[in-house]
Amino acid sequence: MILGFVIFGIFLAVIAIFSMATAIQHHDSPIGSAIVLAIALVLTGVSIWKLPYWSNNHQSSSAESSSKSASLASSHPFTSSSSTTSQSQNEETVRKQLNKSLHKLGPVTFNPKTKTYVLTITNSDLVKTIKALEKDPSQAKQAKWPKFVSNFTQTSQSLEKALGKGYSLTLGLKGQSPVLVFKDGYVTKNEFE
Repeated sequence: MILGFVIFGIFLAVIAIFSMATAIQHHDSPIGSAIVLAIALVLTGVSIWKLPYWSNNHQSSSAESSSKSASLASSHPFTSSSSTTSQSQNEETVRKQLNKSLHKLGPVTFNPKTKTYVLTITNSDLVKTIKALEKDPSQAKQAKWPKFVSNFTQTSQSLEKALGKGYSLTLGLKGQSPVLVFKDGYVTKNEFE
């Protein structure tokens, strides 16, 4: 819809320019055309700014925006262990990095006994999506759930590279069993598959 306003604004600006040129040639006042041109240029500029390419406010599904966060987490591989840091320090560093990357989705905790990172979903849009999928799992594809799962699979693979085998990543709502579980780069549970 915004693109329509941009195109309409450009056409209006072109017409106003020709109208202004005609008024100048006929020694008429170009003020009316100049006002229309100014308004058209301002509204076209605002419409261009509101296009999704530049706008940070465009609407997307919660799973899609969440998958962007997951993709961001997987695009920055975790600090791998070095000879001077212990495994527990590396685990804590990874937890902090996950918290930083996934803060829009919810807090990340780590259980060292089970080697499990737990993302508790608190993002209201994602909570609504999960609750809707619990009622009707057939809507998973429409909610872009497979892409969401794929991005977290990459995050799990990054965990394996950074820490070694045996680490899990779970996602779920507070007080409920996880809807997704990953281990060593593989999906071991997907409640909506």
